[in-house]
Amino acid sequence: MTTGIVSPERGHDVKAAAVDIGLLVLRLGIAGLMFAQHGWARLGRAFSYAVLGDEWPFTNLVAGLGFPMAGMFAVASALSESIGAALVGIGLLARCAAAFLALDMTVALYNEISGGDPIELPALYFIATLTLLITGPGRYALDTVLSERRTWR
Repeated sequence: MTTGIVSPERGHDVKAAAVDIGLLVLRLGIAGLMFAQHGWARLGRAFSYAVLGDEWPFTNLVAGLGFPMAGMFAVASALSESIGAALVGIGLLARCAAAFLALDMTVALYNEISGGDPIELPALYFIATLTLLITGPGRYALDTVLSERRTWR
């Protein structure tokens, strides 16, 4: 005999759905914040730097961290925080994009720690993207939809 409204089998489905909704909220929240607060502006600056040859002070920061080819790594960071964030949000290549964002946030954390600055924001981004890297994007993601589509054929 079961207690409550949901049978044990159905209860498992409800818990799984709750986890998937939680992952969706996490993905959309992190991706939206990363893209709006960092990625969009940085993508524009990266374009101006890489295509138009404009100066970009961020490359000096990257060089100061000891990266060779600082311009290339600065552009990679911009792509991670814009295109990668968008991919995490829609759940397409989500684990790969989350890995690049987690790596990007590892560098941001190092930069903040070495400068004596607050680490809260890059730490939160790192924890969230690491979580998505470990768990995957959940059921409500394009990765899952495309994967299920392949198995139907």
